[in-house]
Amino acid sequence: MKRLILLIVFVVASAFTIYGASQLTVWKQVNGTWVALSMTDPRAEARAFKTGATNGSCNKQNWSFDVETEVQVAQWINWQVDGTKWLWYVRKPGKYITDCISFFIQSNGEIVISFSGFENPTYASSPLTSVNPEIAAWYGYGLGNLPEEIEQMVPATLLNESRVFIPDSAELHEGISRKLWNMIEVVNCNSASNYVGRGTVTITLQRIKPWINPETGEFK
Repeated sequence: MKRLILLIVFVVASAFTIYGASQLTVWKQVNGTWVALSMTDPRAEARAFKTGATNGSCNKQNWSFDVETEVQVAQWINWQVDGTKWLWYVRKPGKYITDCISFFIQSNGEIVISFSGFENPTYASSPLTSVNPEIAAWYGYGLGNLPEEIEQMVPATLLNESRVFIPDSAELHEGISRKLWNMIEVVNCNSASNYVGRGTVTITLQRIKPWINPETGEFK
């Protein structure tokens, strides 16, 4: 029985190679030189197959067949954040804002940015306590270098309910840059100590191909 199963698997695999699709060697031009890509490495940047074999045999004068090139392009992304933490040193109560973090994103398809777990910075010096255990915080983004140029500012407590949709565009293909802003308000009843607030940002590609492993971005 085991031999029969192996034989069936071999026949099916052989039929797929001959009558279905056969993998081809792919070269990529790197600095003017053609470099062969691995045919088995799931991290290879491209793969190619041939399919649709045809033939003919008789005495007629003219023969014709159609040729097709189909290119399936996966969605890619390139993003950079030059910081993931704002570290404040505040001597006196007041409302303060800073733009110390820059964000860059580049892709060939729509992107959704979502937020989870964001909270106001909370008193973090147990066993001591604070009269007011929270510092109000806001997050925002903009193009310019001045607070007046901020496009949107959202309280930390409401950020988890929002999402940013970036449509496919020539600008996104070239790369979009934004300033990320952080605003806090320290009040008189915030006792002296450290306050910490965290959150998670998730960037989701919207055009994942079925032959891409969504967990690794590699070939399945």
